[in-house]
Amino acid sequence: MQEKTFRFQEADKILLAAVDDAIERAVEDAGPELQALGIGRTPHDYFADAALRHLFLRLCGANPQTNTGGDPEAAWKILYIGRSVARHWERERGVPAAIRRKKDRPQDIETDVSERRQLALAARDFALKTAIRILIDQARASDPQIDERLEAAIDARHGRLENVSETDREFTEKARNVMRLLTGRPE
Repeated sequence: MQEKTFRFQEADKILLAAVDDAIERAVEDAGPELQALGIGRTPHDYFADAALRHLFLRLCGANPQTNTGGDPEAAWKILYIGRSVARHWERERGVPAAIRRKKDRPQDIETDVSERRQLALAARDFALKTAIRILIDQARASDPQIDERLEAAIDARHGRLENVSETDREFTEKARNVMRLLTGRPE
């Protein structure tokens, strides 16, 4: 699990370095022309802003050349996340939150409730997984077969089923995956 997280972090570093390199190349290629036009910001900021707009349009499924054809729901989700980040930064700085209506639409209110519920569930899952992993690691010291016994409990449950459906099979496989996640064993 930690190895996978590390690999994602490394991939992110490589990706972000490539984005920075692309901005540097754009500044080298067209920066002098932008400065000659007298834009009010640095070429780096101009190109970073252009890249952000381009990526926003792509993430929303729009045509970046014509700004058309995008998915409004995807755009609202991205903007909603941006508002949440801005509010977090305001709280982080001890600045009173800016006066902005956060919930413009009923869907936003529903999304906020759903996201808070998901956040609470994710926090609970993280705490439970962490506690269980620590307890399992400690139990392994006195019971080297604990992993096999836990897997056997899943197999026994599956074995007690009379008519095994596709849903039962899927449940059993998901239970095995969660057990591996909780015990820290690779799949």
